[in-house]
Amino acid sequence: MSAGEYFHLTQDRDVVVLEVERPVGSLCDDAVMRELDSVLKELRNCQCRKLVIDFHQTPYFGSSMLEALRLMWTTIHKDSGEMVLCNLSEVGREILQVSKFDHIWPIVADRTTALSQWA
Repeated sequence: MSAGEYFHLTQDRDVVVLEVERPVGSLCDDAVMRELDSVLKELRNCQCRKLVIDFHQTPYFGSSMLEALRLMWTTIHKDSGEMVLCNLSEVGREILQVSKFDHIWPIVADRTTALSQWA
């Protein structure tokens, strides 16, 4: 699929896995926006309706990443897609809890557990 400075997309059977490669500081950054646009385009064109977002390389993130998550969710959910988040740091979990996003998507410990959601 695609690899960039911020996001790396792969496919595991019928599941798209997006690895967040580094903290996303601002969606105003042209490089981040280009990569996010590319990710959203691939999600729209892909036949997969299952998305795992893996934060194993990202100990923290802010509102820009929350907005990116919302955009990805909107893209796949319109076709009854599902999304699971994994490998969140303690800080990442707190950010999702404070924003109440932890009520929208399952949060699991690791990628293996995330992929097993659809086994």
